[in-house]
Formats: sequence, structure tokens, C-alpha cells
Amino acid sequence: MSTERLYWKGVLKHNMFITGISWITAGGAGRGGSEDTFEFSEGVLKDIPGKEFPPNPVFRRGRLDRFSLLGLQTITNALHDAGLYEWSEKREIGIVSSTVYGCLKTDLDYNDSVGAEDGSLPEPNLFTHTLSNIFLGYAAILFGLTGPNYICHEKTDNSLTALLSAIECISLGESETMLAGICDVEPPQNLQVSEKVRPGAIFAVVEKSPGSDKRHFGMLSMDKMFNIILNDTIIHNIEEFVNECLKNRSGE
Repeated sequence: MSTERLYWKGVLKHNMFITGISWITAGGAGRGGSEDTFEFSEGVLKDIPGKEFPPNPVFRRGRLDRFSLLGLQTITNALHDAGLYEWSEKREIGIVSSTVYGCLKTDLDYNDSVGAEDGSLPEPNLFTHTLSNIFLGYAAILFGLTGPNYICHEKTDNSLTALLSAIECISLGESETMLAGICDVEPPQNLQVSEKVRPGAIFAVVEKSPGSDKRHFGMLSMDKMFNIILNDTIIHNIEEFVNECLKNRSGE
């Protein structure tokens, strides 16, 4: 069903709430509930810590490619920030992430390994990470998430595709809580790219009905022109979205 039809059926008129947010960019890493400074700058990502993942017999942190590690660490931080890290029973929480390059660097590295030694020794660990949605599956396993789970190819400069998709999922009743974000590492060398694409990951937790005592960073909705509205402010890009959230760090 199109966003336009959803709106006129009255489905997109609820307010939703941002209850957690995190980022790892070339400018640094942080969470909404901390005093960390958000800077979505150009440059090279620093080492990604890859910490605080729950233990699980099917998960090996050392096997992650850099793209998957970036996305999974940022999702972990966002769940911490929203108070959703701990769990005992599976939860109907979904994840949608947009990306420009996806795991292209990993794909190329795997292709190089296929060509080595006359193709006799392709790298199996690289092969298992040659899909861009791998880190979403890991997040679902580690945190008991059973909601919608998919990757969007980001075609716009505003990086809001995943957030729009999360709003639609909640509005349709597919899930009452969604993680929405972006994830991109630096592009492979010699690839002609848009200067507007900056490496990093940003994820927010969107909840339809958080508890009345739960801190949040403001109310999220959509107007008749399909603009994203956060705290009565029209959001034009992901950077504006994070900065608007951080104005409400006190949870007012």
C-alpha cells in the first residue's frame, strides 16, 4: 500500500516516539542518553570497538566484516540507549537500514580471494558476509527481535529512507517498535562516489507507545506532504534528525 493511501486512510496520523539513538561516524561515537557530541563528518571511521554483544553460541564477533561490525555495534548501542538491551523472551521489534554501498567492499575482497591460487582457496568467512543484511540477522539473533528486518538501497541525499519505512511499518501494525538507520563504511578504492555520502552508522529506536515513565527524544509523525516531523520541526536529512533528538536529551 502506498504512503499516500496510508495517509488518507488516517493510518499515518499517530505520533510515535524516539526512545533511543546512537551513532558511529568519522567524528566519533555516541548515544543520545550521554553527553557525547554528534558530528557527521567526512573522513575515515576509527576502529569499531565491537563490544557489549550478548554471548551466543552461533555468534563469533571475530568473523564479522567491517560493514557488519559497524551496523551491529550501532544497533547494540541504540538498544542500550532505549533500555531494550536486556531480554528474556523474543520481542516483535523490527529493523530497517538504508545503505549506499552496502557490503560492496567485502564482495570485492571475496572476489579477490576467489581469484587467488587459481580459485582453489576462496575465503569462506568473507563469503558469509557478501549480503548487506547479514548484520540485521545477527542483531535479531542476539536480541530476540522477530519484527520486519530488511535493507533499503539509499537513493536520496537525505538518508531518511529507513526512517520513512519504519513509520510505515508501525502505522500498518507490522510492529510497535522499529530500529531505523543508515550504515556505510568507506567506499572501495578507485570507485567514483558522491561526495555527499559520509561513512558511518546512525540508528534510532522508534516506539508507538512507550511507557509513560520512559525517556524519549520527542514525537515523530508525518504531514500531508509526506514530510517527517519531529517535535514540530520538519526534518530534511538524517543529520537534522539526530540534532533535533539531542535537543531533548533531558527527556522532556
